[in-house]
Amino acid sequence: MWRIRHGELQVLAVHRPRYNDWSWPKGKLDEGETLPACAIREVAEETGKQVILGQPLPTLRYPTGGKTKVVKYWAAQVAPKGAVSVAARPAVKAASKNEIDNVRWLTVDEARSRITFPEDLRPLEVLVETYARDRLDTRAFVLARHARAKRRKAWEGEDIERPITKAGAARAQQLVPLFAAFGAGRIESSPAERCMATVRPYAEATGQTIREHPALTEPSHADKPLRTAETFVKLLKKPSSRVVCAHRPTLPTIVEMLRAATRSYTRGALPRKNPYLPAGGVLIAHVADTESGPIVTAIETHLLHVHP
Repeated sequence: MWRIRHGELQVLAVHRPRYNDWSWPKGKLDEGETLPACAIREVAEETGKQVILGQPLPTLRYPTGGKTKVVKYWAAQVAPKGAVSVAARPAVKAASKNEIDNVRWLTVDEARSRITFPEDLRPLEVLVETYARDRLDTRAFVLARHARAKRRKAWEGEDIERPITKAGAARAQQLVPLFAAFGAGRIESSPAERCMATVRPYAEATGQTIREHPALTEPSHADKPLRTAETFVKLLKKPSSRVVCAHRPTLPTIVEMLRAATRSYTRGALPRKNPYLPAGGVLIAHVADTESGPIVTAIETHLLHVHP
């Protein structure tokens, strides 16, 4: 977690009495939980604060008990008061004093001296460098491919009305805390039912309206791909975080529009081969707004693989 106070970058650290160490808020996945949803929950439990995830920071790996522990980090900020995404998050139980007995904002120099384990400073140093280059304050542009839909051959109605499957509906529910973790405050979608059904649970959880864009449908893209590209670029330029749900055939055009906004320093990589995202897959582009337009500073993907 980071904030700016009196023109200085500060980060939030927690003290664990069991180990008598200072570290960053972190914890373990619950069953069926996505990594971003876990991060949001653990931060809330350990600090009492609801946060919005920003760009990913270095992942740490180290041996413990004959296994390799993997810890993923994000830059995060306290969610602004009234943020709609918070409404989509489950209630959490505060950590006990035996788990966390102190929470403190630290300057960077204080953090460097107080954090117990040197390897925990790796994500801090990347955060500091990103801030120094004026690339830390970003918004999330969330691209989702619709969840698994009923097969075309098994559907006798209009294709635009083809529904998602039971498994697709389960994935749509799982996407609610994922979208919320990145603070998606707007919902955009192709009007096809399989796309609308993918983002509808999030709309219902947050009380938002889904904005429909006919140019994002498969037939519209096949007829006028340039119009699809123009619609997507307009959405990318809008200043607030949002989720956009689209179809597999539109992804090559959409991904190329995102690629044009990347730079040599962009962390992470865009998919390069069809189908780009599996059904229900999500790509997060972390966007910094500059005078020359939106710049993608980091990219991450979230697929169907979760903790068993």
